Amino acid sequence: MMTNRIYFLDHLRTFMIFLVVLTHAGMTYESGFDNFWIVSDPAKLNGIALVRLYLDLFVMYTIFFISGYFAPPSLSGKTTSEFISSKFHRILIPWVVAVFTLIPAYKFIYLHARGLPQEPWFTYFHVFRLQDGDPYYFPHNPTQSWLWFLPVLFLFQVLYVFIARTGILKIKFSFVAALALTFFIGVISSVIIAQFGWSGWTHTAIFDFQRERLLTYFLVFLLGTLSSSKNVFSEGEGRLTFMIISNIALGIGLAAYTLFALNLFNNMLHPAQAHFYLSALGDRIVFYASALISMFGFLYLILFSFQRSFNKFYSILDRINPNSYYVYLIHMILLGIIAMLLVPLHLPVWVKYILLAALTFIASHSLVLVTRNYFPRLVPRRMDWVILVMALLLSGYVFTKNRDPDIKLSAAIGPSPPNLHDAAIRNDLATVAYSISTGQPLDTPDPGSGSNPLTTAIVFGRNEIARALINAGADVNFQDRGGSTPLHAAAYFCRTELVQVLLENGADPSIRNFDGLTPLEVVSDSFENARSGYDYFQETLGPLGLKLDYAYLERTRPQIVKLLMRN
Repeated sequence: MMTNRIYFLDHLRTFMIFLVVLTHAGMTYESGFDNFWIVSDPAKLNGIALVRLYLDLFVMYTIFFISGYFAPPSLSGKTTSEFISSKFHRILIPWVVAVFTLIPAYKFIYLHARGLPQEPWFTYFHVFRLQDGDPYYFPHNPTQSWLWFLPVLFLFQVLYVFIARTGILKIKFSFVAALALTFFIGVISSVIIAQFGWSGWTHTAIFDFQRERLLTYFLVFLLGTLSSSKNVFSEGEGRLTFMIISNIALGIGLAAYTLFALNLFNNMLHPAQAHFYLSALGDRIVFYASALISMFGFLYLILFSFQRSFNKFYSILDRINPNSYYVYLIHMILLGIIAMLLVPLHLPVWVKYILLAALTFIASHSLVLVTRNYFPRLVPRRMDWVILVMALLLSGYVFTKNRDPDIKLSAAIGPSPPNLHDAAIRNDLATVAYSISTGQPLDTPDPGSGSNPLTTAIVFGRNEIARALINAGADVNFQDRGGSTPLHAAAYFCRTELVQVLLENGADPSIRNFDGLTPLEVVSDSFENARSGYDYFQETLGPLGLKLDYAYLERTRPQIVKLLMRN
């Protein structure tokens, strides 16, 4: 029976790690994370925030539950010191190696992705704090970021073994009672912390944690240990009843959580508003209670579904399941690299989001598999203490730099300005108008084609946006990497109105592109000879929204020729 349980729980843990990657991938395309996220793509889709809002309800809780479930069998047959030693070597030493190598890599990518200069080497470690720096700006205050999980998990394992040795866990305690206790303690502790203004993260050299969640995480970890001790997954009676109750609870909990969460977050953004459905305290109680109800609903349904459908051996999962924690360790750096490669691509944001998550997950598992196959243990076990001593010495040196007033680093950055190319493609006139009103540069070249946003608007037939850019002073003679101007684009794509507007605003019809063609000459050939070019643009830009009417193009090309010949 234990083997069967290990199958579906291992599969579930791998799936939860994928959801962690999915969550982190989404933050690349959300607004508001520019100051600390590894890569911030100018292309944004803030609807992804809802995905993160719901994943945040249960993913880490599920991982802690599974970790707790495997704690009792891991402790069985070991002394206290043997258990702690095994967790020290399995959890804490990999964290030490990761935090002193991957956090510097994170900062390197952060600066490189934003075109900022690299900074003094000792500022790349998580124990560095710039005196009088911005605590929310990663280069000033490098934190453990995603690596917070491992030291906290190690702490939970240590606390568990001491609780187990005291005999407290031998007290007869029903699972339902433990569930209720976890719920009430979780809600009360979270509400108290929030009411006193203590919400948020604590950052230290070893432990980073979310204050309002730490105790609840530990209680869910203990629920996992209790589930293991009571063999709850071997019980078949009452499953359908619990399934129905969980679905109802999840539906009600999610509805309340969504309503109150969005209102609380809106109050944070607009403090003067201070709108509450009940009261400040009442709203917080409903918020945290509905969050935990939703979490328990998700947890039960996911466990039930995986045990019912995936409680079997799969060869591919058998290969990748042991990689889970190592994938968690390294995924962020690979995510940053892949995200940088995706920035210049003009793909719909949701496509980038899915690509980033999938490629990061696949690349992380591939790297771990290769490493485990060819380098079974990169660091000999006897070197673990040497690594720890070196980390302490390095930390001590970095601490001495924390109060050095002579250290000068890059200034904190604000949110990334809107990408005018993407706004033009989406036909988002409001964003373009905002960019114009705030003085954003209007001729920032596209990383791929080198064209300015005006040309992009013309290609996609966004007449209002093109007019707005022209009126705001966009360069009507801007040349892309092929030497073409906005007038070349307007002529080629038969944007009759825009050809006239460009000419009226100083567009030069005599400029030749690097093929030696003027705007007139790009439309002088027969339509049949030009058809393959239109096919190419329809194929490559069609997924982004370009729609070419071939009958219109064939009919209008001669009119464009006449219009240009008059100028």
